[in-house]
Amino acid sequence: WQDRARQESLALGDAPLDIDALDNLDTLDRVIKEALRLLAPVPLVMRKTVTDTDILGHYLPADTLVALAPAINHYVPEYWTDPDTFDPDRFAPHRREDHSHRFAWLPFGGGVHKCIGMHFGTLEVKTILHEMLRTTHWTIPHGYHIRWDNTSLPVPSDGLPIHLNPL
Repeated sequence: WQDRARQESLALGDAPLDIDALDNLDTLDRVIKEALRLLAPVPLVMRKTVTDTDILGHYLPADTLVALAPAINHYVPEYWTDPDTFDPDRFAPHRREDHSHRFAWLPFGGGVHKCIGMHFGTLEVKTILHEMLRTTHWTIPHGYHIRWDNTSLPVPSDGLPIHLNPL
Protein backbone atom coordinates (compact mmCIF):
# COMPACT_ATOMS: atom_id res chain seq x y z
CA TRP A 1 0.00 0.00 0.00
CA GLN A 2 2.87 2.32 0.73
CA ASP A 3 4.25 1.82 -2.78
CA ARG A 4 0.83 2.34 -4.41
CA ALA A 5 0.28 5.55 -2.46
CA ARG A 6 3.84 6.70 -3.25
CA GLN A 7 3.25 6.33 -7.00
CA GLU A 8 0.22 8.64 -6.80
CA SER A 9 2.17 11.19 -4.74
CA LEU A 10 5.15 11.14 -7.09
CA ALA A 11 2.80 11.57 -10.07
CA LEU A 12 1.71 14.96 -8.68
CA GLY A 13 5.23 16.28 -9.19
CA ASP A 14 6.65 19.26 -7.32
CA ALA A 15 3.74 21.64 -7.81
CA PRO A 16 2.35 23.22 -4.62
CA LEU A 17 -0.47 21.19 -3.12
CA ASP A 18 -4.05 22.38 -3.10
CA ILE A 19 -7.29 20.63 -2.21
CA ASP A 20 -7.82 19.42 -5.79
CA ALA A 21 -4.36 17.83 -5.84
CA LEU A 22 -5.00 16.14 -2.50
CA ASP A 23 -8.31 14.81 -3.84
CA ASN A 24 -6.31 12.97 -6.54
CA LEU A 25 -4.52 10.89 -3.90
CA ASP A 26 -7.19 8.20 -3.88
CA THR A 27 -5.01 5.37 -2.55
CA LEU A 28 -3.78 7.51 0.33
CA ASP A 29 -7.35 8.54 1.10
CA ARG A 30 -8.45 4.89 1.29
CA VAL A 31 -5.44 3.96 3.47
CA ILE A 32 -6.24 6.78 5.90
CA LYS A 33 -9.92 5.79 6.06
CA GLU A 34 -9.04 2.16 6.69
CA ALA A 35 -6.55 3.12 9.42
CA LEU A 36 -9.27 5.23 11.06
CA ARG A 37 -11.70 2.32 10.78
CA LEU A 38 -9.31 -0.07 12.49
CA LEU A 39 -8.29 2.38 15.19
CA ALA A 40 -10.71 5.24 15.69
CA PRO A 41 -9.00 8.33 17.13
CA VAL A 42 -11.75 8.74 19.75
CA PRO A 43 -12.66 5.24 20.89
CA LEU A 44 -15.07 6.31 23.64
CA VAL A 45 -17.63 9.09 23.93
CA MET A 46 -19.38 10.10 27.14
CA ARG A 47 -22.93 11.42 27.13
CA LYS A 48 -25.62 12.04 29.74
CA THR A 49 -29.27 11.21 29.31
CA VAL A 50 -31.43 14.34 29.44
CA THR A 51 -34.70 12.48 30.01
CA ASP A 52 -35.71 9.02 31.17
CA THR A 53 -34.74 6.76 28.30
CA ASP A 54 -35.31 3.18 27.20
CA ILE A 55 -32.59 1.62 25.02
CA LEU A 56 -33.33 -1.87 23.75
CA GLY A 57 -35.37 -2.64 26.85
CA HIS A 58 -32.89 -1.14 29.34
CA TYR A 59 -34.21 1.74 31.41
CA LEU A 60 -31.87 4.70 31.93
CA PRO A 61 -33.10 7.51 34.15
CA ALA A 62 -32.40 11.15 33.32
CA ASP A 63 -28.89 12.39 34.24
CA THR A 64 -27.31 8.95 33.75
CA LEU A 65 -23.76 8.94 32.36
CA VAL A 66 -23.49 6.68 29.34
CA ALA A 67 -20.25 5.54 27.71
CA LEU A 68 -20.54 4.90 23.98
CA ALA A 69 -17.97 3.02 21.92
CA PRO A 70 -19.02 3.90 18.35
CA ALA A 71 -15.93 2.31 16.80
CA ILE A 72 -17.44 -1.10 17.57
CA ASN A 73 -19.50 -0.47 14.43
CA HIS A 74 -16.24 -0.67 12.45
CA TYR A 75 -16.06 -4.39 13.16
CA VAL A 76 -19.64 -5.51 12.46
CA PRO A 77 -19.41 -8.28 9.83
CA GLU A 78 -22.82 -7.39 8.38
CA TYR A 79 -21.29 -4.10 7.21
CA TRP A 80 -17.61 -4.95 6.69
CA THR A 81 -16.02 -7.80 4.73
CA ASP A 82 -13.47 -9.56 6.93
CA PRO A 83 -13.49 -6.63 9.42
CA ASP A 84 -10.23 -7.55 11.22
CA THR A 85 -8.19 -7.30 8.00
CA PHE A 86 -6.47 -4.15 6.72
CA ASP A 87 -8.22 -3.63 3.37
CA PRO A 88 -8.29 -0.05 2.06
CA ASP A 89 -10.12 -1.22 -1.07
CA ARG A 90 -13.27 -1.53 1.05
CA PHE A 91 -13.49 2.27 0.50
CA ALA A 92 -13.03 2.02 -3.30
CA PRO A 93 -15.94 3.22 -5.45
CA HIS A 94 -16.91 -0.32 -6.48
CA ARG A 95 -17.29 -1.44 -2.82
CA ARG A 96 -17.97 1.53 -0.53
CA GLU A 97 -18.56 -0.65 2.53
CA ASP A 98 -18.65 2.55 4.58
CA HIS A 99 -22.00 3.28 2.89
CA SER A 100 -23.54 -0.01 4.06
CA HIS A 101 -25.14 1.89 6.97
CA ARG A 102 -25.07 5.58 7.83
CA PHE A 103 -23.27 4.75 11.10
CA ALA A 104 -21.01 1.98 9.77
CA TRP A 105 -17.94 4.25 9.61
CA LEU A 106 -17.76 7.03 12.16
CA PRO A 107 -14.25 7.71 13.46
CA PHE A 108 -15.24 11.38 13.73
CA GLY A 109 -18.64 10.74 15.30
CA GLY A 110 -21.97 10.88 13.54
CA GLY A 111 -25.01 13.01 12.98
CA VAL A 112 -25.00 16.49 14.54
CA HIS A 113 -22.08 15.54 16.80
CA LYS A 114 -19.64 14.86 13.94
CA CYS A 115 -16.22 16.45 14.56
CA ILE A 116 -16.01 19.95 13.12
CA GLY A 117 -12.33 19.40 12.29
CA MET A 118 -12.86 16.18 10.34
CA HIS A 119 -12.07 17.58 6.89
CA PHE A 120 -9.28 19.91 7.99
CA GLY A 121 -7.61 17.18 10.07
CA THR A 122 -7.81 14.74 7.17
CA LEU A 123 -6.23 17.29 4.82
CA GLU A 124 -3.41 17.87 7.32
CA VAL A 125 -2.64 14.17 7.70
CA LYS A 126 -2.91 13.59 3.95
CA THR A 127 -0.48 16.46 3.25
CA ILE A 128 2.09 15.16 5.75
CA LEU A 129 1.85 11.58 4.48
CA HIS A 130 2.08 12.80 0.87
CA GLU A 131 5.37 14.57 1.62
CA MET A 132 6.67 11.56 3.56
CA LEU A 133 5.81 9.26 0.65
CA ARG A 134 7.77 11.49 -1.75
CA THR A 135 10.93 11.47 0.36
CA THR A 136 10.93 8.53 2.75
CA HIS A 137 10.31 4.79 2.88
CA TRP A 138 9.26 3.55 6.29
CA THR A 139 9.15 0.09 7.82
CA ILE A 140 8.56 -1.60 11.14
CA PRO A 141 10.53 -4.60 12.41
CA HIS A 142 9.50 -7.93 10.90
CA GLY A 143 6.90 -9.65 13.07
CA TYR A 144 6.19 -6.51 15.09
CA HIS A 145 2.73 -6.36 16.68
CA ILE A 146 1.65 -3.02 18.04
CA ARG A 147 0.24 -2.69 21.52
CA TRP A 148 -2.00 0.27 22.27
CA ASP A 149 -2.27 2.37 25.41
CA ASN A 150 -5.92 3.46 25.51
CA THR A 151 -5.68 5.43 28.74
CA SER A 152 -7.10 8.46 26.96
CA LEU A 153 -6.62 8.36 23.19
CA PRO A 154 -4.90 5.39 21.55
CA VAL A 155 -1.11 5.73 21.42
CA PRO A 156 1.52 3.02 20.89
CA SER A 157 2.64 1.77 24.31
CA ASP A 158 6.20 1.15 23.08
CA GLY A 159 6.82 4.34 21.06
CA LEU A 160 6.23 2.51 17.74
CA PRO A 161 9.64 1.48 16.35
CA ILE A 162 9.46 2.91 12.81
CA HIS A 163 12.54 2.92 10.58
CA LEU A 164 12.62 5.92 8.22
CA ASN A 165 14.88 5.65 5.18
CA PRO A 166 15.38 8.43 2.63
CA LEU A 167 14.47 7.51 -0.94
